[in-house]
Amino acid sequence: MNANKPFMMLDSQKLSFSGHETFPFRYGWIPKGVQQVLQYDDLFARGDAVVILGVGKNMVQSILYWTKVLGMINSPTRGKYVVSDLGEKLFGEDGWDPYLEDPGTLWLLHWRLTSRLEFASTWYLAFTVWNSAEFTRLNLEDWLLKTAKQYPSTRVTTSSLHRDVDVFLRTYIPADSNRTLMTEDTFDCPLVELGLIEEIEKNGTYRFMRGSKSSLPDLIFLYGLLDYWGTLPQKQDAISFEKLLHSAGSPGGIFKLSENALVDNLENLPPWSGLVLDDTAGMRTVFRRSRNITPMEVLERYYQEQRV
Repeated sequence: MNANKPFMMLDSQKLSFSGHETFPFRYGWIPKGVQQVLQYDDLFARGDAVVILGVGKNMVQSILYWTKVLGMINSPTRGKYVVSDLGEKLFGEDGWDPYLEDPGTLWLLHWRLTSRLEFASTWYLAFTVWNSAEFTRLNLEDWLLKTAKQYPSTRVTTSSLHRDVDVFLRTYIPADSNRTLMTEDTFDCPLVELGLIEEIEKNGTYRFMRGSKSSLPDLIFLYGLLDYWGTLPQKQDAISFEKLLHSAGSPGGIFKLSENALVDNLENLPPWSGLVLDDTAGMRTVFRRSRNITPMEVLERYYQEQRV
């Protein structure tokens, strides 16, 4: 764990370690938040938002945070929010997955959450920059604090970072099944189902579960790959396999794929993706032969297939 060094991408960026009101998102929150904003564009400014959403005041703010971080709604204009194109297609009337029932949607939300450094910084950094399979909460918090200090515009306290890491862990680790008292805090985040992090023998040590992901659909992987490609310099038509496996923001990091699993995912890409894994002279590279498909079009194909 000591091999992890503070990470810096651009010193002009501002990292974010708060906003969730200490709640991971829950099953009904994202669909309901989107659906209610479609009906009431001033939802989060309304005094009766707690009634409309059926949650407490702090949870209303948490729903606002998560729907924004996941890119389901856009920032307001004069207090009014607009549902994004993706948000409406997923959870709107006749949406692709209005009740969050498709495992592919969970992987999609995980990608949206972890692929952007400036929105949910702990998630991005822990999945794609931190390079140890096992970690303790204290190890991770200490490294995140050192990383945050590399960004002049970022201000974070140890207490706020502690709360953020707590929410990060509860996003992927189920609540203690031995609890006899069920409270609002014991409702698991749906991303727990992905099995990406486990607690080792309840001793405060955690492990990222790198390997193949049987529930990750090929087309959701392709969406992530194309979305990641869009962050690279324009007209870049080739990426090394190692970069896809280990670099910051990469599919290998976000989906916690092993080397063999990433090979399998790349080899399973459909011909129409325009992407080809080449292994010439032992130098594995992914080439992009065409740019005729967008990430959103990939999602449209995926959900069309689920309806057949």
